[in-house]
Order: sequence, then structure tokens, then C-alpha cells
Amino acid sequence: MSKLLILSSDTGEGHNSVAAAIENAARSVGFEARIRKPLEESTRLNRTFANFYNVLLTRRPQWMSWYFSLIGRIRPNERDFCYTRGVRDFIGRFLQSEDPDFILSVHPMLNHFMQRFIKEEGLQIPCFTFVTDPFPPFWRGWSSPYIDQYFVPTDEALQALTATGVPAWKIERVPMPVRPKFLPATISEIEDLRDALKLREGSLILVNGGARGGGPILRIYKSVRRAAPDANVLVVCGRNSRLRWRIERMQHAKTRTFGFLEDIHRYVAAADLVVTKPGALSSYEALACGVPVLLTGLRCLMPQESGLFDAAHHYDFGFGARTFGELESVIRKGPAEWSRKRDSIPQFFTPRAVGDWIERILPVNVRA
Repeated sequence: MSKLLILSSDTGEGHNSVAAAIENAARSVGFEARIRKPLEESTRLNRTFANFYNVLLTRRPQWMSWYFSLIGRIRPNERDFCYTRGVRDFIGRFLQSEDPDFILSVHPMLNHFMQRFIKEEGLQIPCFTFVTDPFPPFWRGWSSPYIDQYFVPTDEALQALTATGVPAWKIERVPMPVRPKFLPATISEIEDLRDALKLREGSLILVNGGARGGGPILRIYKSVRRAAPDANVLVVCGRNSRLRWRIERMQHAKTRTFGFLEDIHRYVAAADLVVTKPGALSSYEALACGVPVLLTGLRCLMPQESGLFDAAHHYDFGFGARTFGELESVIRKGPAEWSRKRDSIPQFFTPRAVGDWIERILPVNVRA
């Protein structure tokens, strides 16, 4: 049985969602698959950088454009002075412990040093990358001379990658991998969830704050509540316990709050509208459930998310709001207008059977 090693990182929960979807699909068609996070597993310095990213994303998302530009200029993942003996020794031990037949990275900072080591040491391990950003502008780190094959979810991503110098023959378009539990809900499943939450009448709006509950979620909630006073509002606060406490103390009868949800697919699928920042996986997972999205670009819009934000209008699978006034305007449109977007979702994204796309990613003729 061939072994696929998937490289991910906790800097952005979307990468882990893609990794989990790929792991599940690979196993379903006969691969041994495993996810590892070398950034977090390596040095204290690397862990510090990863933690800094997460703190910035949670507490100062408006600074992310500055961070994006800084990393693009410094490019630490490409610098020889960062490719130290200690780093090479770690990579050697890492690869020896895993002994993979293939490596697939789903993170822009994990496309360089390990793949460079593999090429320099003459190891016969094909190195692949799945670009989890569906639209440009991209993190510069996605492009690497040490990658054998790239996989992208949109034509726009393919064109943007070729613009960085990657030959077109090295890039293949495949569907965005989404965890298999994200499916449209049946009427009985929606009713069961409403019963469990003691919510009955009114539309259901899910405000998804992600794994960390970052950004102006409290103000978003207040805007949603003001624009739709009779709606049921579910707020996913992630690991932001203070945010959850501040919303709960308002004691609104039609509001429910949650921390980090392992079964978030149930809540997404039951919603009439998902309000979320334009993260690729939170958006695609909602679309996989057949639910339109309201993408927020409030205070700031991270460069790597701006393309998806614009795509909601271009492909008509959802709405975008750059101001709180625009957000409230969309909410006031109501379920009938939100539902009109459902017809456009399959034209942009149609989930395929598990394993259909993984066999395009990994060569069939090399599997055991």
C-alpha cells in the first residue's frame, strides 16, 4: 500500500480541513495517508512564528495585509540562511520516520525546504502541492522550483500560478476537496437540529467565527440581530471564550452560541445563510451543503481572500459586504432572496464522489 504524507499547519484552519478531506479520500481508494505539521513540530522559533500569525489573525486581522506584504518580501521559506544544518537534520529525521511514497503540501510555507532536501539528497519521492487559495492574489510561497506537480481548484488559480513562472504542464485543475460530511441537509435533519436547540419559527442564520473567533464577530452579530430581529442566529465563537460570554450575556431568546464544533457540518447544512469571512474552506463547505454565503470584508480583507470575496458576486453563489451597512442590507433581503443563490452554487462548485479527484492527484499506476 502506497503512503501519502500530507503536510499542513495550524496557521489557518482551512489548510487542516483540506488535509482532512484529502486524507479521507486517499484512504477510501486504498492509500495509507497521514497528516503531519512540520512547522509546529520543528523548532521553537517556527512555533513562535506560527503562534504570532494566529494571534494576529484573531486580534488584529486588519494588519494581515501588512503581514502578507512583509512575508512576500522577506520570503523566509526560500532563504539559504534559514536552511540550516539543524533544519536539514530535522527534515532527514522527519522523512525517515514517515518513509512516504508521495508528499502533498496544502500550505504555502511548506513547499520549499523539505522538497529541496528531497531533491538534493536524490530521494525518489514525488512532491505535490494543492493550492488551497482558489483565487489570486496568492501567497508567494505557493510557487516553488522543487514541486513536481500542482493542483488548483479554479481556472483563475491556474492562470495566476503560471504567471509566477510555473509551467502550465505542471498544473492540473481538480475540485476543491471538502470533508465528506458537508452535504445538503434533509428536512428531518434540519428539524432535528432545531428541536435540539429549541428553535422553531424563523429563518436560521449561522455566523461562523472560525476556529479562533477572530475579527469583529460581536459587531457582526449585533448587525445581524438588528437587521433580522425575528431570525434564529447561531454564532460559532471557536476558541474565543470571551466572545461567547459577551454574546450569551445579552440573553437573546433566538440566539445560540458555540465554541469549537467538531460537527459544524450539521449547523452549516441547516442554515438558510452562512455569514463568514472569505476563507476558502469555510466558504466551500457551506457551498457543499448547498447554502449561500455572505462573505464579510469588514475592517480589512486579507489579500488571499479578496479574490473569493469578488467571486461570490461574479459567480452569484453568495453576497459580499465591505461595510456593516451592506451586511445589514443583505440580511434584510430575507430567506427568499438568499435562496435564489442556491441555483448558482452547482455551476461554481459541485462536490464529486469521494476518491474521484484523488485518483487524478496521485498516479494510479504507482499504487500498490
